[in-house]
Amino acid sequence: MRDGFRVIDADRHILEPSDLFDRYLAARFRGRVRIEGPNQSGRFVDDELISDSQRLPRQVTGQASEDFGVIFAGSKRWREVFADALAAGFDPASNVRDMDREGVDLGVLFPTLGLYIMWRDNVDPELSAAICRAYNTWLAEYCSFDETRLRGVALIPLQDPARAVSELRHAREQLGLVGIFWRPNVLCGRTLASPDYFPIYEAASDLGIPLCIHEGARTVLPQAGADRYSEFGRHVACHPLEQMLACLNLCADGVLERFPRLRVAHLESGCGWVPFWLERMDEHWEHESHGAARTTREKPSFYFTRQCWTSCEAGEALVSSYVEHVDSDSLMVATDYPHVDAIDKFPELTVGALSANKTLTDETRGKILWTNPARFYGLKI
Repeated sequence: MRDGFRVIDADRHILEPSDLFDRYLAARFRGRVRIEGPNQSGRFVDDELISDSQRLPRQVTGQASEDFGVIFAGSKRWREVFADALAAGFDPASNVRDMDREGVDLGVLFPTLGLYIMWRDNVDPELSAAICRAYNTWLAEYCSFDETRLRGVALIPLQDPARAVSELRHAREQLGLVGIFWRPNVLCGRTLASPDYFPIYEAASDLGIPLCIHEGARTVLPQAGADRYSEFGRHVACHPLEQMLACLNLCADGVLERFPRLRVAHLESGCGWVPFWLERMDEHWEHESHGAARTTREKPSFYFTRQCWTSCEAGEALVSSYVEHVDSDSLMVATDYPHVDAIDKFPELTVGALSANKTLTDETRGKILWTNPARFYGLKI
C-alpha cells in the first residue's frame, strides 16, 4: 500500500537465471539454448543469436569487463540501487521485499530474457514450445513463493499457432498464469491481424486470459523505424511505434470486432500516444476518401474503449491528458522493476509519483493503482 492506496504493479519483471533452460528444458532439447556472459549478453538458440546485445561494442552496452551474472549488472549504479535483490539472485523473496519498499501489494511478472528467447522467425516450432513450457514452469514455481503477491504472464510458441493454443491452455489451467506475453513485431510474416492467430484469440477469450503487448529493444526481429534511428533513438522509438501499429491492427483491422471478449493491454510505451492515435484512427475512419477503405462497423476508438488497457509510469506528465481524452478506466501503473528505467525512481517514486499526485482525484488514482489492473488480469481479490 502506498499513500493509502492498494497497488497492483501491472508490468513488473523478473530476471531469469542463466541456467533456467539447462534445468527446465525437456531432456531432448538440452543444450540448444545457451545464456552466456558477460552479464547474460550472449543469448543463443541453436547457435544463432536470439537478441542482438552481443553485437554491440562495450561502450554502447555499458557492460563492464567483470561478469556479475545477470543482465544490466554492468551498470555500477544499477548494482547499487538493486543491491539487496542482486545479492539474493533476484529470487522471489527479494522481489517481495522490494515490493514492500515501493508500496506494491501485488506484482504481475513479465520476462527479461524471455523478451527474446523464442522470438525469431526460424526457431524450430517444437523447440519454441519446449522453451515456453520450461519458462512457464519456472515462472509458476517462482510465483508459488507467495501467490497473493506474485502472478505471472506466460510465453507461448507463436511460430506454430496450434502449439501456442496448447501451451496457453496449460499455462492458464495447470500453472495459473494470468496473461500472455506478446511482442508487437512482425513474426514469421504475421502481424497481430493475421488470421493464423485467430485460434489463439478465441482460446484466450474462452479462458479469460488477456494479451499483454510488450516491446523489447534488443530483438533480432524487424522494428518500426529501425532503418532511420541512431542507437540512442532505438528505445525512444521502437516501444511506442510498435504499440501504435499493434493498436491499429487490433482496433482498425477487425480483430477486436471479431473477438469482443478479448482483453488487450499496451505496456511499457507510455500513455501519451493513445489519445492522439485514437483521434487519428477515428478521423481516418470518418474521412470521405480514406474512410472508404475501413473494415470495421464502429470507429477504432470504440473497440479500444471496450477492450483495451494501457500502462503508464507513475510520473508521466500526460496521465491527466489520457484520463481527460480517453478515460480513467483503462489506465494501469507499471514500475518496470528492476530494469534500468526504474533506477532513478526506485523505491520512492515507482509508485509514489502517482499515488501522491493530487492533480488526479482519489477515485482516479484508486482505479489506476488497483481497480483497473485487477479487472484487466481478472484477479479475484
